[in-house]
Amino acid sequence: MKRPGPAKKSAAKGLPKAPASVTPISAKREQKVAKQKPAKQKPLKSARIQSSKIKAAPKVAARVANKPRRVTLFTKLSPEAKRFVAASRRRKITALIVSGSFGLLIALILATMFTPLLAVQNLEVVGTHRIDHKTILKALSGQIGVPLPMVNPGEISKSLEPFALVDSFAVVSLPPHTLRVAITERQPICIVTVAGVDYLYDPAGVRIATATGADNYPRIAIVGDPKGSVEYTAAIDVLLSLPANLLGQVASVDAKSKDDVSMRLRGNAGQRIVWGDGSQSVLKSKVLAALIKNQKKSDYVTFDVSSPTAPVVRYTNF
Repeated sequence: MKRPGPAKKSAAKGLPKAPASVTPISAKREQKVAKQKPAKQKPLKSARIQSSKIKAAPKVAARVANKPRRVTLFTKLSPEAKRFVAASRRRKITALIVSGSFGLLIALILATMFTPLLAVQNLEVVGTHRIDHKTILKALSGQIGVPLPMVNPGEISKSLEPFALVDSFAVVSLPPHTLRVAITERQPICIVTVAGVDYLYDPAGVRIATATGADNYPRIAIVGDPKGSVEYTAAIDVLLSLPANLLGQVASVDAKSKDDVSMRLRGNAGQRIVWGDGSQSVLKSKVLAALIKNQKKSDYVTFDVSSPTAPVVRYTNF
């Protein structure tokens, strides 16, 4: 067996030998980078917070689990009772909303009442014929500046008390600044002679004005002031019960007492009516209208309807 001979020379003569180990430059750089200590990276803030929350979560869960559950009266109620309680709460909330809205409305009304937004600036008076219009306006001038919601009919009534011809009145507010007062005047129904002077009177016995030749009202023959007179009241009751077409034919009324009232009709003969008391006025009026229809104005006749179920017609010269 042959022994291995000496290694063959790998290089030619005259050339230098290569070093035993040669490290490339790139390899050196890699070794240098590997020897350097890696820089410590700081954890992000959000990561730290999340980590702390994760660590604290078991503790919080343990506290919640160990905390005794709060038991209220509501949790002990049955489902029906819970629904009832919930409905009661809704009703209370609704009541609070309604009351709050109502309170706001009241506040707005009060604010309107006590501010000059609706103050009276214009006065209107309607319905006056015998009463002087300017005098009425002057009497009501105290209402200027008063808010329309604060106008008091009682104050207006006091202002109109001196006017005897005012029978009634009505107040109408016309926002924003107009107040209208509608007046109803007393209407005459008869003529009464007092101290030799003829006056017009209304059913209440209030003197309206002096009568003239153009006033074609029935005359009532009484003594003294008509107001408070029993005879005057009896005569007025009869006149008020007559229909309009018959009332226009009455020339005069003579009331000796409340049970003895008679009338005379207009015409050449001056036909007389015995009325009696004030009872059964409607029936008496119907019977009298039928009797007059069948008679001539020139006839001297007396119609007695004091007993309307048994009327009497007398042909006499009175």
